[in-house]
Amino acid sequence: MTYIKSENSKVILITGASRGIGSALAVAAAAEGHNVVVNYRSESIEIQQLISDLNGRAGSAIGIRADVGLPEDVQRLIDETRAHFGRIDCVINNAGLGEVCPIDRLDLAFFQETLHANLTSAFLVSQAAWPHMTQYGGRLIFMSSAAARTGGGLSAAYAASKGGIEGLMHAYASALRPHRITANAIAPALIESRMANKIDAGPIEDLPMGRMGRPDELWPATRMIIETEYLTGQTIHVDAGRYMT
Repeated sequence: MTYIKSENSKVILITGASRGIGSALAVAAAAEGHNVVVNYRSESIEIQQLISDLNGRAGSAIGIRADVGLPEDVQRLIDETRAHFGRIDCVINNAGLGEVCPIDRLDLAFFQETLHANLTSAFLVSQAAWPHMTQYGGRLIFMSSAAARTGGGLSAAYAASKGGIEGLMHAYASALRPHRITANAIAPALIESRMANKIDAGPIEDLPMGRMGRPDELWPATRMIIETEYLTGQTIHVDAGRYMT
């Protein structure tokens, strides 16, 4: 077992952390001294390089290969995390699927695949993790999207899955308050990633701030959620004002 390095260090499990937002959050968390579990589905040189890089920072990190859409893989992911670090303080449900599909081509198979990858996986991981947080409180963080409100530029299935993510988050926030476990969502829009490259967003100069967001710009909101007990049931929009509340 590898113990946390200080009383301020957290054990943070990030699903779908092989690249993009998940990878950026892992790097930022490790740089601030947290212990990170990098979940990924497919082995690659990039994953091993990421884990090596994380272990060269203030925190420590391990990688666990698991398909978070499979209950047995999810249980193994939780068990191995606890076996290595002794606890779980925070789960960031980041794993997901985003493909372009016009409404006239949308079929049941595509719809169900998207909901399973984005919504069912978040349910499986959260449901397996939260019972291990009840002794000391914990954080469930759900990666949503501006698409939950705007319909987005990918597909109706993607927008529906992100709307479902926020409904799931609200349910956990309400039910887990007695255990001092918070649940919140972060809703980015047009963050530099493979997914964003699939969207026809028009000229870059026409975007809010005149650019896409960087994956690392989601860390400050994530840190606030991790550090704040008096914040639950909320969606934080990190989108340069693309959707204003």
